[in-house]
Amino acid sequence: GTFWAYEQLGVVPDALAFGKKMQVCGLLAGRRFDEVPENVFRVPSRINSTWGGNLVDMVRSRIHLEIIEEEGILDHVRREGVYLLSRIEALPEQFGPAISNARGRGLMCAFDLESKAVRDQLRSIALEEGLFILGCGSRTIRFRPPLNIERDALDEGLRRLEAALRRVVRTAPA
Repeated sequence: GTFWAYEQLGVVPDALAFGKKMQVCGLLAGRRFDEVPENVFRVPSRINSTWGGNLVDMVRSRIHLEIIEEEGILDHVRREGVYLLSRIEALPEQFGPAISNARGRGLMCAFDLESKAVRDQLRSIALEEGLFILGCGSRTIRFRPPLNIERDALDEGLRRLEAALRRVVRTAPA
Protein backbone atom coordinates (compact mmCIF):
# COMPACT_ATOMS: atom_id res chain seq x y z
CA GLY A 1 0.00 0.00 0.00
CA THR A 2 3.05 2.26 0.02
CA PHE A 3 5.51 2.59 -2.81
CA TRP A 4 8.28 0.90 -0.80
CA ALA A 5 7.75 -1.50 2.12
CA TYR A 6 10.45 0.30 4.16
CA GLU A 7 8.13 3.33 4.31
CA GLN A 8 5.94 1.35 6.72
CA LEU A 9 8.84 0.51 9.01
CA GLY A 10 10.15 3.94 10.01
CA VAL A 11 13.62 3.38 8.56
CA VAL A 12 15.50 4.81 5.59
CA PRO A 13 17.80 2.31 3.86
CA ASP A 14 21.28 3.18 2.65
CA ALA A 15 20.50 1.34 -0.59
CA LEU A 16 17.42 -0.19 -2.12
CA ALA A 17 17.42 -2.61 -5.05
CA PHE A 18 14.16 -3.19 -6.89
CA GLY A 19 12.73 -5.00 -9.87
CA LYS A 20 9.87 -7.43 -10.55
CA LYS A 21 6.75 -5.31 -10.03
CA MET A 22 8.35 -2.28 -11.72
CA GLN A 23 9.26 -4.53 -14.67
CA VAL A 24 12.66 -2.85 -14.71
CA CYS A 25 15.45 -3.14 -12.18
CA GLY A 26 16.97 -0.26 -10.32
CA LEU A 27 19.08 0.80 -7.40
CA LEU A 28 18.34 3.76 -5.13
CA ALA A 29 21.23 4.96 -3.00
CA GLY A 30 21.41 7.34 -0.06
CA ARG A 31 24.07 9.89 0.84
CA ARG A 32 26.26 7.31 2.60
CA PHE A 33 27.54 6.20 -0.80
CA ASP A 34 29.18 9.62 -1.11
CA GLU A 35 31.42 8.70 1.85
CA VAL A 36 33.24 6.22 -0.42
CA PRO A 37 35.35 8.16 -2.96
CA GLU A 38 35.38 5.34 -5.54
CA ASN A 39 31.79 4.18 -5.05
CA VAL A 40 29.87 2.38 -7.78
CA PHE A 41 28.34 5.61 -9.06
CA ARG A 42 31.67 7.40 -9.60
CA VAL A 43 33.80 4.66 -11.15
CA PRO A 44 32.71 3.47 -14.62
CA SER A 45 31.71 -0.19 -15.07
CA ARG A 46 31.13 -0.82 -11.37
CA ILE A 47 27.40 -1.45 -11.94
CA ASN A 48 26.60 -3.67 -14.89
CA SER A 49 23.89 -5.92 -16.28
CA THR A 50 20.73 -5.91 -14.15
CA TRP A 51 21.53 -2.68 -12.34
CA GLY A 52 23.26 -0.87 -15.19
CA GLY A 53 20.23 0.97 -16.56
CA ASN A 54 19.78 2.54 -19.94
CA LEU A 55 17.64 5.13 -21.67
CA VAL A 56 14.90 2.66 -22.63
CA ASP A 57 14.60 1.47 -19.01
CA MET A 58 14.38 5.07 -17.79
CA VAL A 59 11.58 5.90 -20.24
CA ARG A 60 9.75 2.67 -19.42
CA SER A 61 10.09 3.35 -15.67
CA ARG A 62 8.64 6.81 -16.09
CA ILE A 63 5.65 5.37 -17.95
CA HIS A 64 5.13 2.76 -15.23
CA LEU A 65 5.20 5.47 -12.57
CA GLU A 66 2.66 7.51 -14.51
CA ILE A 67 0.34 4.50 -14.81
CA ILE A 68 0.69 3.74 -11.09
CA GLU A 69 -0.35 7.29 -10.29
CA GLU A 70 -3.11 7.66 -12.92
CA GLU A 71 -4.76 4.34 -12.03
CA GLY A 72 -4.48 4.83 -8.25
CA ILE A 73 -2.57 1.57 -7.90
CA LEU A 74 -1.26 2.33 -4.39
CA ASP A 75 -4.79 2.93 -3.06
CA HIS A 76 -5.94 -0.24 -4.81
CA VAL A 77 -3.07 -2.26 -3.31
CA ARG A 78 -3.81 -0.86 0.15
CA ARG A 79 -7.52 -1.72 -0.10
CA GLU A 80 -7.14 -5.17 -1.68
CA GLY A 81 -4.21 -5.99 0.61
CA VAL A 82 -6.41 -5.41 3.68
CA TYR A 83 -9.05 -7.65 2.10
CA LEU A 84 -6.59 -10.42 1.18
CA LEU A 85 -5.01 -10.40 4.63
CA SER A 86 -8.41 -10.53 6.33
CA ARG A 87 -9.31 -13.61 4.28
CA ILE A 88 -5.97 -15.27 5.11
CA GLU A 89 -6.36 -14.43 8.82
CA ALA A 90 -9.75 -16.20 8.74
CA LEU A 91 -8.29 -19.49 7.44
CA PRO A 92 -7.47 -20.91 10.92
CA GLU A 93 -11.15 -20.57 11.87
CA GLN A 94 -11.99 -22.97 9.05
CA PHE A 95 -8.90 -25.19 9.05
CA GLY A 96 -7.59 -25.06 12.59
CA PRO A 97 -4.06 -24.78 13.94
CA ALA A 98 -2.49 -26.31 10.82
CA ILE A 99 -2.50 -22.71 9.55
CA SER A 100 -0.77 -19.97 11.51
CA ASN A 101 1.14 -16.70 11.37
CA ALA A 102 -0.95 -14.85 8.77
CA ARG A 103 0.87 -11.66 7.85
CA GLY A 104 1.13 -9.08 5.14
CA ARG A 105 1.92 -5.62 3.84
CA GLY A 106 -0.20 -4.51 0.94
CA LEU A 107 -0.66 -7.46 -1.39
CA MET A 108 2.49 -9.20 -0.10
CA CYS A 109 0.86 -11.73 2.22
CA ALA A 110 1.75 -15.12 3.65
CA PHE A 111 0.81 -17.80 6.14
CA ASP A 112 2.56 -20.80 7.64
CA LEU A 113 1.56 -24.44 7.61
CA GLU A 114 2.48 -26.99 10.23
CA SER A 115 5.35 -28.50 8.23
CA LYS A 116 7.22 -28.42 4.94
CA ALA A 117 5.55 -31.70 3.96
CA VAL A 118 2.06 -30.24 4.42
CA ARG A 119 3.09 -27.07 2.57
CA ASP A 120 4.47 -29.05 -0.36
CA GLN A 121 1.40 -31.29 -0.45
CA LEU A 122 -0.82 -28.19 -0.49
CA ARG A 123 1.12 -26.77 -3.42
CA SER A 124 0.58 -29.99 -5.40
CA ILE A 125 -3.11 -30.25 -4.58
CA ALA A 126 -3.63 -26.53 -5.31
CA LEU A 127 -2.18 -27.08 -8.77
CA GLU A 128 -4.79 -29.81 -9.32
CA GLU A 129 -7.39 -27.21 -8.31
CA GLY A 130 -5.99 -24.86 -10.97
CA LEU A 131 -4.04 -22.63 -8.60
CA PHE A 132 -0.28 -22.12 -8.70
CA ILE A 133 0.95 -21.03 -5.27
CA LEU A 134 4.42 -20.14 -4.12
CA GLY A 135 6.29 -21.69 -1.24
CA CYS A 136 8.70 -19.67 0.81
CA GLY A 137 11.05 -20.63 3.61
CA SER A 138 10.51 -23.98 5.24
CA ARG A 139 6.70 -24.04 5.56
CA THR A 140 5.22 -20.84 4.21
CA ILE A 141 2.78 -20.05 1.42
CA ARG A 142 3.21 -16.57 0.02
CA PHE A 143 1.08 -14.33 -2.16
CA ARG A 144 2.46 -11.83 -4.68
CA PRO A 145 -0.48 -11.10 -6.99
CA PRO A 146 -0.39 -8.45 -9.71
CA LEU A 147 -0.74 -4.99 -8.21
CA ASN A 148 -3.90 -4.35 -10.23
CA ILE A 149 -5.61 -7.65 -9.35
CA GLU A 150 -9.38 -7.38 -9.13
CA ARG A 151 -11.43 -8.57 -6.15
CA ASP A 152 -13.15 -11.33 -8.13
CA ALA A 153 -9.74 -12.79 -9.08
CA LEU A 154 -8.66 -12.72 -5.41
CA ASP A 155 -11.90 -14.46 -4.44
CA GLU A 156 -11.44 -17.11 -7.13
CA GLY A 157 -7.86 -17.80 -6.02
CA LEU A 158 -8.92 -18.00 -2.38
CA ARG A 159 -11.81 -20.33 -3.28
CA ARG A 160 -9.35 -22.66 -5.00
CA LEU A 161 -6.93 -22.39 -2.07
CA GLU A 162 -9.69 -23.33 0.37
CA ALA A 163 -10.66 -26.31 -1.82
CA ALA A 164 -7.05 -27.49 -1.75
CA LEU A 165 -6.82 -26.92 2.01
CA ARG A 166 -9.96 -29.05 2.54
CA ARG A 167 -8.19 -31.89 0.73
CA VAL A 168 -4.94 -31.50 2.68
CA VAL A 169 -5.76 -30.32 6.19
CA ARG A 170 -7.79 -32.92 8.02
CA THR A 171 -7.69 -31.31 11.44
CA ALA A 172 -10.39 -28.68 10.96
CA PRO A 173 -11.96 -27.56 14.25
CA ALA A 174 -15.25 -29.14 15.30
